[in-house]
Amino acid sequence: MVMVKKTVIVVGGGFGGVRAALDLSRHKYDLKIILIDKNGYHSYPADYYKLLSPSADHKEHFGPAKFRLMFSSVSIPLAEIFEGIENIELVTDEVSGFNVGQNTVNLSFGETIKYDWLIIAAGSITNFYDIPGLKSRALEFKTTADSLNVRNAVDEVFERKGKKDPVNIVVGGGGFTGCEVASELVGHVDGLAVLHGHPRESVSVSIIEASPTLLGPLSDWVKEKTSARLKRLGVNVLLSDPAVDVSDGIIHLKSGKEVNFDVLVWTAGVKANPLGEKISGAELNKGCVVVDEYLRASPAKNIFAVGDIAFCEGFGGRPMPMTSQTAISQAKYAAYSIKRQLNGRKALKYHPRKSRFIMPLGGKYAVADLDLIRFSGFLPWILKRFVALKYFLSILPFRKALKIWLKGARF
Repeated sequence: MVMVKKTVIVVGGGFGGVRAALDLSRHKYDLKIILIDKNGYHSYPADYYKLLSPSADHKEHFGPAKFRLMFSSVSIPLAEIFEGIENIELVTDEVSGFNVGQNTVNLSFGETIKYDWLIIAAGSITNFYDIPGLKSRALEFKTTADSLNVRNAVDEVFERKGKKDPVNIVVGGGGFTGCEVASELVGHVDGLAVLHGHPRESVSVSIIEASPTLLGPLSDWVKEKTSARLKRLGVNVLLSDPAVDVSDGIIHLKSGKEVNFDVLVWTAGVKANPLGEKISGAELNKGCVVVDEYLRASPAKNIFAVGDIAFCEGFGGRPMPMTSQTAISQAKYAAYSIKRQLNGRKALKYHPRKSRFIMPLGGKYAVADLDLIRFSGFLPWILKRFVALKYFLSILPFRKALKIWLKGARF
């Protein structure tokens, strides 16, 4: 008698989707896993910042070869991650909707796929907060291509501008990403200023933040260290003044102040992928799918939502942060829960974990908050590189993991 495998569909090839698929693939006699992703590659956003770093070969033309090298230092084809795993099928397509009653996923090309369990790990998208003119004039920082586009845009400004013309780079948002981006861009524009004979004093890198402080929910220690680092680097920080309108080359702030820009990088927020809105009957909170204590998108008992798309209460009743650690933790739980159901065992409740972080702030400097210990400088920067290696080793064979890690070391 041939056993019919049950099907798990995983939507999204990010941290949560890849982790869930790899964990579930161990049950090769019981499960077939279908991973659907519109891009076909897995990215490591924690290293996007280094694509903005000054490099020894900054005089080299930013052509296709260099673009591919930098792209591949933080992005891996899904086919490489799942090579040789027989019970995983990869589908490069976009999900257009779900039929919860019939347990099916609809694809943009018209195909319909049936599932026994569904894990939605579709991530998030940039939040422009409906600010007029912003979306059409700002550069995003959500994907590998976005980060390389930012680098390219800054390069082009220096090539286009006269030597005595001011160059204004503005980063919208003073959260993790905004502080990382601004810090790293300082080193890059320093190199470009020398290369193009541009007076450094006429080049500015600024952060605009609507809140009264940078890194709002974090500790005073982290805020102080970050502010001091940004000041040393020469980053201008404008607080308590949200953007209300954006026109060509000008950001209009609530106070009436106008900030000129040649490149505007928008990092001020993300929101859940709107795919969650297509789950019939699911409750939403600020666009995120509200999950129960088993990470299920109620009322469906066989649909899990993990990562940025899920609204899950964490410590102190606050929603869990949209971080890679959250996505991986929840994906592991969803895979384990399905395993228990396969074996006829009762599901266990999900227990949130605290997120820890290391934030690079330009050059070989970083700030680390590991819950029990906090430190800054060169050591946490080194530690972050080994965190990246550890992650690549968790999803790739040793040789492939080391290869992609060493590519990143070039920058």
